[in-house]
Amino acid sequence: MTTVSYDREAVQKSLREKISRAAAKAISEGDVWSKYAIEAIPAERVVRHRYNPETRQFMKDETIVKMEKKPFTHGAMRHCFRMKKLASLPQSASNHRFHSYGWSRASNYVAKWYMRRGRIDTSAEGIDAVLTDITLQYEAMHWAEKFNETQAPKKVDFIRAYAVCFVDRPGKPMFAVERFIAGTDSYGLGFLKHNANSGFVDLEEHRKTPQVFSAHTFYASQGQRLVADVQGVGDLYTDPQVLSMDYRFGDGDLGPRGMALFFKTFRHCDISDKLGIPIFPLSRNEKRHQAKYNDEESTLSEEMSALEDDMKCRFRKLDANRQQRKSVLMRPTDIQCDHSVDTARRSNISDMSKTIQKSMRQLKMSTPSVIHRTKSDVDEISSSLGMGLTDAIFDHHAFHRFESGEIKPRHVRTEFPEKNGDKSEGRRVKGMKRGTVFAKSMMKVTAPPMNVTAETKSNLGRVHYHLACLHGMDRFPEIVPDTHGGNVEDKPSHDIFSVIFHLCHAASLYDVPACLALARARVGLDTYVSPLLKSNVTIDFESSKEFCRRAMASERSNAAPKVAAGCLLYQIIEDEGTAGDVEKMNILEETLNMMKLTVEEAEIMKEHTNKQSRGKAEGFHVGDKVEGNYFMEGSFYPGVVVEVGKDGNSLAIQYDDDGSTETLSNENVRSLEPASEILAAQTARLSDEEALGTVNTDEQCMFEEYDLMAKLAKLRAKTGEYSDAAALFQEAADLAMNAGKMKTANSWSMRAAELEG
Repeated sequence: MTTVSYDREAVQKSLREKISRAAAKAISEGDVWSKYAIEAIPAERVVRHRYNPETRQFMKDETIVKMEKKPFTHGAMRHCFRMKKLASLPQSASNHRFHSYGWSRASNYVAKWYMRRGRIDTSAEGIDAVLTDITLQYEAMHWAEKFNETQAPKKVDFIRAYAVCFVDRPGKPMFAVERFIAGTDSYGLGFLKHNANSGFVDLEEHRKTPQVFSAHTFYASQGQRLVADVQGVGDLYTDPQVLSMDYRFGDGDLGPRGMALFFKTFRHCDISDKLGIPIFPLSRNEKRHQAKYNDEESTLSEEMSALEDDMKCRFRKLDANRQQRKSVLMRPTDIQCDHSVDTARRSNISDMSKTIQKSMRQLKMSTPSVIHRTKSDVDEISSSLGMGLTDAIFDHHAFHRFESGEIKPRHVRTEFPEKNGDKSEGRRVKGMKRGTVFAKSMMKVTAPPMNVTAETKSNLGRVHYHLACLHGMDRFPEIVPDTHGGNVEDKPSHDIFSVIFHLCHAASLYDVPACLALARARVGLDTYVSPLLKSNVTIDFESSKEFCRRAMASERSNAAPKVAAGCLLYQIIEDEGTAGDVEKMNILEETLNMMKLTVEEAEIMKEHTNKQSRGKAEGFHVGDKVEGNYFMEGSFYPGVVVEVGKDGNSLAIQYDDDGSTETLSNENVRSLEPASEILAAQTARLSDEEALGTVNTDEQCMFEEYDLMAKLAKLRAKTGEYSDAAALFQEAADLAMNAGKMKTANSWSMRAAELEG
């Protein structure tokens, strides 16, 4: 297998040559904006805000610009202005040629501002929206650099963008600024939209690179990011949307749901195989639909007679796309909502014990399925449920490779009939259908499989879980197989087989909500994910208990859903009546410990939320927990900010380990945030429940803390641990009293006194 060798010097040389050719072309063609005489407009002083994705902070400097007073176009959300900015004072001879031309040869930029009631939005929310745009662009650039290191056939890049604040204008308005681009790519195409945060994927054969790039960003970031809304001219992109596990990138960031929408439509190809991107498993029905799917959504490509008209049209469509980003949170049934179904989903079992005991009585009875199922459907469900209790393995099969590491050949169907003597016949293999040929890879080298870390697996589990939820929300009615002879009334609203498939894949990756949903369904309880789930899996108490234990054993989840799993597990074993006191006590202790952990997590996140509420432009503050580049040696160590320089560009850091203090520039300091699994659950701009449009009732705790304490106290007393039992009864009594349960509290307090006596 050929391995990748990244030659940074060669790449830099290639980029310098491209820049040189672009400069020569710009000089020969002249200024396309010369007729607007922007150089005659008075210059203005601005403060530029540039984002550093490594430190997650904005750096500031001053410069001067010239900008038109009136916008040349606008969309639904933003106005667009022509702007020029001189290049920075040259540090070498390479820039002297351009710099000597002055404003007449200054670079062309497009400046955008958000509207609010017809005026420039100078509010904190408006400034935050602009800085979010810049964050998106730089974040995407960061992952583009990672992608380019892989030696993919095509390199990608994003237009450099930053924010400028007009400090001498009233209100100090903030504009998002990026270089103006125009022209066509090597295929003669203009501006193209390649994919979206809502699952749209442009399936043009020659544009594999944008889709593979999006998939690569997910695995390169260990599942924390996925760059979507890839659009631009050629492989120079603009206006992306970054999807994140903690919804940090504005209203268009659909989080793991957006990632699920992308992977449902992503088609693996020779390039993704060569780059070592693992296969994202799809259900049988999803694969069938993908095979016959012909994308009918139009792209943003349009032949325009004039460059100016093209730019105006492009901007309006980009702005319309921004408004549509959040609209995909709706499912088709939201347009005409069935409130009875929604109520059924939200309602929880008031008496879980009665439901579990009823399931026990029905265990030997056949439960009718709500939909017709073939033998292959039953086999798929059975194999999926078995897989859900087995740890996911990323071996050579997951990367479409042989055990030797060689890439398995992919084949494509030709659209023409074969003839005798056809040269393609030699590339067919025995067993292939006629018209099937091997696909030829554009890549000359083969990268090793991408590293699938514990964090990547955890985030993959979340993506699978959200894809299951999307199916359960009737988001993909086109996936439902027609097994009722075209009778629409008998056709289920969603594909339950895909729900089970993705829930089980999520469970195999220790996703707690997925384990909870399957555990509930296997004892006959309703689940938030799908109203069809409990009727299409068999009752199996041992399997349910294993899913509960799997949820509680997850190492990369916050504590709250684990508490729900602990409560369900305890209720099952209590109703079964076969577990010993020691097993019951162990479950109760673990559940109570997780309850206490939820309180600690809430305090951590409260502190972090207060810090985040300051706004992106404010930078670091005294007391912030950070990591500093110790003595500029490249190793970052945790500490706290004890002083901020007057200019805001330097910080004094006191390190946690030895208490020493060091002054560093902002570039050498990065924010130290709480653990990602806590962030993902509680500091999101949108919670998972908000993103999916409903409340996850599966995760609601079935017992109060004082109830569990009292249960544990009874077991302690039964085993002769009277002192511990008394302390637990008294603590439970105090909590019950605070909750207004006076009669219960008095009873437990008296029991504690008896045990102490």
